[in-house]
Amino acid sequence: MSLLASRNVKDASVAATHPTASRPTDRVVSIDVVRGIAIAGILLINITYFLNRAGQSGQPHGTDAVIWQIVDVIALGKFHFVFAFLFGTSVFIFLSLLRAKGRSTWCYVRRMLILIVAGAINSAMGGIDVLASYGCLALILLLLTLLPRSILLSLGIVAAIIPDGLHIVSTLTSAGSEVPGVLLLVLSFARTLGHMALGFWLAERGLFSEGTRVSVLWFFVITLVLSIPVWISTSAAGVGTQAAHEIAFRTAAIPGLMYIAGLILLLRLPSAQRGLSFLRFYGRMAFSNYLGQTVICVTILPLFVGAGKLSAVAALGFCFGVVVIQCVFSMLWLRWFRYGPLEWVWRCGTYLEITPLLVKRSSKSL
Repeated sequence: MSLLASRNVKDASVAATHPTASRPTDRVVSIDVVRGIAIAGILLINITYFLNRAGQSGQPHGTDAVIWQIVDVIALGKFHFVFAFLFGTSVFIFLSLLRAKGRSTWCYVRRMLILIVAGAINSAMGGIDVLASYGCLALILLLLTLLPRSILLSLGIVAAIIPDGLHIVSTLTSAGSEVPGVLLLVLSFARTLGHMALGFWLAERGLFSEGTRVSVLWFFVITLVLSIPVWISTSAAGVGTQAAHEIAFRTAAIPGLMYIAGLILLLRLPSAQRGLSFLRFYGRMAFSNYLGQTVICVTILPLFVGAGKLSAVAALGFCFGVVVIQCVFSMLWLRWFRYGPLEWVWRCGTYLEITPLLVKRSSKSL
């Protein structure tokens, strides 16, 4: 089955009458591929935090500083954006499924409460967590979906732009002292909510479907052109500087949108479909893999750091190894089970009923 030949979830859900109807064959597989890339990118961003937590200290210099600067330009903030954007997309899909199944919105509320608890557990384990805040923001997004779509889009754009602008002013100019810290904190959450709202709005317009009303090619071209000055500004701010770090993070939505549009276009090519198909398994188990990254990094990474300071190349190699192991595990797991381990628990808690987990032998092929 080709990646983009998967039926649109909204259409597939019309005939669904039971929670188990959301089978892998009902998924928009391109979303799973992009989500898999986003999960790998999140680890790439978080690895410096885990290194510091493992006991590695000191600022990078020389080649290491240049490498981390490149990572910032490519990944910092961009995969945060993609992750939040896809979360908004998932909210649209899930609410569509609930309506098609005639299920109560309380299923959605329970789902987000479970996510908040999982986020608290992830934080307790020592990870950088976004799950708890995502769960809270998703409850707000539920209310925003009651608004006319033009207002939802406007709020999403404003929330995605203003917080980043104020943060840049706060960090890079003397006027920053005039911006209250509490306001900046609130705006940080508003920023993520804006990213989710954009993901919801564009998903509703079929961004990931073959019959999309969004011109993905033009979307890609425009965001690519706008990304060029972003990359130039980040590089011009200096290697390893706070200014470069801040610019890379606060302008991330533009390259992030370009990544999403570019991947959608790429996945229309048969060769790319085949080459990246393994990432759909990784993306389908995003919840399990996200928390799994925390477990691996807080338990295993200190062993490497204890043997000596890890260079940027070694740290990136560690990230690559973790992603490869998780991809293989995800592929093997989903040969026998319909959902990832935490995805299954999440699903059962959402619907308050036990969902069959084992794959029937007649449908084991993925």
